[in-house]
Amino acid sequence: MGRNLIVIVFPRLLSDLLDEMDGPRAGHLALDFAWHVLDLEREGIEEPVLSACLEYIEAAHEAIDLGEAVPRLLEVRERLDAVAERRVSNMFFLAGEAQFTVDAARVGVGLMLDKAYERGPFSHPSCLSVARQLQAEVGRWAVQHSEGGADERLVARRARWEEARWQVLHILRTEPNPHSDAG
Repeated sequence: MGRNLIVIVFPRLLSDLLDEMDGPRAGHLALDFAWHVLDLEREGIEEPVLSACLEYIEAAHEAIDLGEAVPRLLEVRERLDAVAERRVSNMFFLAGEAQFTVDAARVGVGLMLDKAYERGPFSHPSCLSVARQLQAEVGRWAVQHSEGGADERLVARRARWEEARWQVLHILRTEPNPHSDAG
């Protein structure tokens, strides 16, 4: 007896789920994805940076719900920049975890910030591009924390897959059934 084997490729499924998603829901999901990665890497993030990242995510969720860049969002962003800025030669960069937090927030609040700061409009990342960026970050982190002698490509690939799986499951847990009678 032959069995038909169905293989679910989480990165591809995630792409299908997020490809057309935009607006407030995409903004909230991107922030949830960033929160998850911050939680995974919590022990390796300096405390003022971690607190500022988490507070910025909360403020961005609030702004998305209200539909405008509330003063708290602008204040927390300034605080995040202050604690996470790193100087390399004559250029300034945000620490990695702060940068992916800011990128995730831009999915939902980027246009609001452009308006509040009277700039742009700039293009902002999609939820899918942030999801992929965060998968890469988890892969990088896993390699850094793997035991010596481990195949780094395999460690990174497994970590990226697990992150994509978490993202897909999070969407399935939080998204309403489009085929339900409610709505």
